[in-house]
Amino acid sequence: MADYDSSLLQHTGHDYDALLAGWEKLSRNCVELTRVEGYPVITLQNKAAAGDPSDGVYISAGVHGDECAPVWALLEWAQENLDTFDRPLTLFPCLNPVGLIENTRRDQNGDDLNRMFEAAEHPVIGAWQESLGTQKFRLAINLHEDYDARGIYLYELPVGEFTPGDSLLSSCETIIPRDIRDEIDGSPFSNGLLSRGETVEELESIVEEELGGGYPEAIWLSLHHLDKENGCALTFETPSEFSLTDRIRTHRKFIDAAIDSIS
Repeated sequence: MADYDSSLLQHTGHDYDALLAGWEKLSRNCVELTRVEGYPVITLQNKAAAGDPSDGVYISAGVHGDECAPVWALLEWAQENLDTFDRPLTLFPCLNPVGLIENTRRDQNGDDLNRMFEAAEHPVIGAWQESLGTQKFRLAINLHEDYDARGIYLYELPVGEFTPGDSLLSSCETIIPRDIRDEIDGSPFSNGLLSRGETVEELESIVEEELGGGYPEAIWLSLHHLDKENGCALTFETPSEFSLTDRIRTHRKFIDAAIDSIS
């Protein structure tokens, strides 16, 4: 079981020191990518990732600092699963520590990291790119939140015919219901799901025409780090105005359901 009950956190959801201590206690395999204002940005892999990770799983959290449930959900999930997980696994526990501490979407430079994953000159993004190298994954999971959301929703970027999105939302909606709006953040959704961008041309069109030329993490992963036969990048969103405990539980449920979908 997790070392703590997230409903009884003895710190705020934005305590990066507590988060980092949790990861360092959990694993000796934490690797420091870089430091921002003195805070380490870490990554870790399990033993299985030392081989061929092409059938493996990538999970990240904390790209936006005002979305705190994912970082604690990922830690809790790892506390229960890291030692026994038999697929290659690569984790990025919090890519934006200063944003988390300051409860802001952007990083210490005012940058929105999720619009610049192509930017090798950025110290965090450059270190992230270097750490991944040419690795390929079967599944990439990006955990997020949305303060305007009315429920859970999911962006799905499939490569091939692997489209687990609707069943994943079904697994999680017993905790927090779906956001059933037809339009979310300017994009058309169907029952909490937006699935799109199976080709390179489609993905690049989304970046240029809708996002002003900046690459989100999921699109960059889909273009450069997904298994080209049957991979999928998933960006899962919970409503950040809902209960923190419920949001953490929902993210943990989503991780389990997503991994089950490739078993």
